[in-house]
Amino acid sequence: MTVDIINQTIREMCLEVKTQASATQNWELLAEEQLLYEAAICIFGSQMVFEMAVATADRLRERKLLQADAPERSMKAIEREIVEALADPLLVPAHDGAQRWARPRFKNRLASLLAKTIVGIYGQSQTIRGFLADARDAREAREILMLHVCGFGPKQASLFLRRVGYGSNLAVLDVHVLDYLQLARGLSLSASKLGRLSLYEEIESTFQEIAAEFGYSTGRVDLATWLTMRVAKREAFL
Repeated sequence: MTVDIINQTIREMCLEVKTQASATQNWELLAEEQLLYEAAICIFGSQMVFEMAVATADRLRERKLLQADAPERSMKAIEREIVEALADPLLVPAHDGAQRWARPRFKNRLASLLAKTIVGIYGQSQTIRGFLADARDAREAREILMLHVCGFGPKQASLFLRRVGYGSNLAVLDVHVLDYLQLARGLSLSASKLGRLSLYEEIESTFQEIAAEFGYSTGRVDLATWLTMRVAKREAFL
């Protein structure tokens, strides 16, 4: 599949994403527990495929473990409850539309990251909503989240902000988008090196230029690129 075909598909996907814009969440209308749920998805997403991350967060929400009540529970207690909740298999959607049972990997690490986040934020009488409200813009909100949410690097924080509808000009530079940048601009980048915010923002600036050429917001082109590249690689077109 050539870059021209990839770009045409991205343009078509941008239109598809645009038609779904009404479904975008508004962070100002979300309860704190919903913001924590979205943060959990993004924490988990750095360790597993997206569908598994959502299923994992769903299990914890069902067990009422994503609550903003850390002062009432110790970090060790929260961590133990999360590990226990993830001991049983999860029902995860497969690519072909079917479902499969699977267990999340690294559940002890996931439990540690989430427990530290819950206690670190709510144990200090802070909230994710407060962080978002205090930030001057999406870039500052990203920096604040990286300081307070364990497991959040630039990519995870950017994904969270996109999912809750906080701005539209940040890029989620995951492996699929990086593969596109290599095809389109010849940039050979390792996702592991983009934990440094200064480098992340440098590459993000390049992607913002590409988004401007498509004529859509960075967030929309980023999501369209992710969808296009993911399917292309899964179907062995690349």
